[in-house]
Amino acid sequence: MKYLLCIPIILFPYTLLFALHCMYTGFLMESLFAGNGYLLLAAVALYGVIAFLFCVLLCALSFAKKWNAAVLARCNMIIKLCQIPAYLAIFVLGIVFSISIFGIPFVLLFSLCDIAAIVMSGLIGAVACYGTFAEKRMPRSDAIVYALCQFLFCVDVVVCVMLYVCALRGDRSGREREHESDPKVI
Repeated sequence: MKYLLCIPIILFPYTLLFALHCMYTGFLMESLFAGNGYLLLAAVALYGVIAFLFCVLLCALSFAKKWNAAVLARCNMIIKLCQIPAYLAIFVLGIVFSISIFGIPFVLLFSLCDIAAIVMSGLIGAVACYGTFAEKRMPRSDAIVYALCQFLFCVDVVVCVMLYVCALRGDRSGREREHESDPKVI
């Protein structure tokens, strides 16, 4: 069930690509949106709201059901890695559309959708960082840095993989520091 909740979040950047495909395919635009571009934008915005609600639901369930931090870190990693092709396509299309003055609204829309997608996956990553810290698998300072990096474009992908590895194994340096302060452990 945890991974099914990730699907709308994963698909959010792809809805923008689907909307562009609808715009340039007369059949889809006419049959799905009656040729109305505002309905198409409303559909993308509605799907963004739905994806955000799934993001909030995933975070809330992780707290309510006390999921293992590694599970949420894996969900975060799957989301971020599956969104890479959409980001690449949107980046290339943004460059192409920025050539003309008429493409600037598309570039702004691409930027807004990318920011929304990063915020959604970043929230899940921040909750995974908190869970990893709460399970004492990571020091507080590292958890704060990792959580902030979840909202930085491109850095978030590297950090989500590092977070997943840390959530699986734990931070050895943090454990060594704990044992050094405990006189009972030799």
